[in-house]
Amino acid sequence: MSANAFDLSGKVALATGAAQGLGEAIADTLAYHGATTVLCDIDQDAVQATAQRIGSEHGVAATSLACDVRDSDQAQACVSDVVRQHGRIDILVNNAGVHRRVDPTDWSQDDIDAILAVNLLGSFYMASAAGKAMIEQRSGSIVNMSALGGGIVGLGRAGSIYGMTKGGIVSLTRDLAAEWGKYSIRVNALAPGWIRTPMTSALQNNPVRAAKVLERVPLGRWGEPEDVAGAALFLASDASRYVTGHTIPIDGGAANVLALSSE
Repeated sequence: MSANAFDLSGKVALATGAAQGLGEAIADTLAYHGATTVLCDIDQDAVQATAQRIGSEHGVAATSLACDVRDSDQAQACVSDVVRQHGRIDILVNNAGVHRRVDPTDWSQDDIDAILAVNLLGSFYMASAAGKAMIEQRSGSIVNMSALGGGIVGLGRAGSIYGMTKGGIVSLTRDLAAEWGKYSIRVNALAPGWIRTPMTSALQNNPVRAAKVLERVPLGRWGEPEDVAGAALFLASDASRYVTGHTIPIDGGAANVLALSSE
């Protein structure tokens, strides 16, 4: 292993849902460690501004593409643009996602379709497109985004449809790792817990609910986007070159640790 296994110089990375939140933090970290980074998002103006900031701050090539991952043609075009511009794609971070509360006994088809289309099908479309290019070059790392709720544990709170998609990401990750390992393509996933992002702002701003959340977290704090970005860097880099098919919780210990009070 090289002296700096986290060095991504010469690598080309594509991150979805990268205009803000986890996607922005991950793209920022990949660029900081030397990757030529392409940010894609459905919000063209926002992702362009984020890419410009990252490129300026880190002195690397950081560009943006508008892409709706719900559309398989757009997903393929996004990856094709990356390969056409940079000659290859080494890293895909499948971060784009949405969350809606859906009562399992009182639901709308629109809500279900929206969650499935972005979280599950969108991740598959992007992985499929990137996988084609990575198979040709016989290398690559795909990092999918699952979640503590659904991917690892059941939390209730009208989250069954969201959880179903995130559990599906765990399965997708394992199967793609099995399919593509022979091409030296690694596929892993992250399962964030309670992270301080725009998606969790309502929960953060509710003191009673936020306090109950922290009771479940042995480390006793909210996760920050950079906590997830560090794990994504590990999975994207040669530091994890013998890791594939795994889903790693980034949750302050919430899934596997029960910290009993000493009182």
